[in-house]
Amino acid sequence: MLTALIILGILIGGWAIWFLFEFIRYIASGEYATDKRLRDISR
Repeated sequence: MLTALIILGILIGGWAIWFLFEFIRYIASGEYATDKRLRDISR
């Protein structure tokens, strides 16, 4: 049971790190600003 929890924790932790990394990359690349403009136009 403990092993399953550890594996689950590693998976969730890895996913969270990947998500943060991708999110930072997305904002840094300027895509966020473009999407924001598109949302403002479509409103």
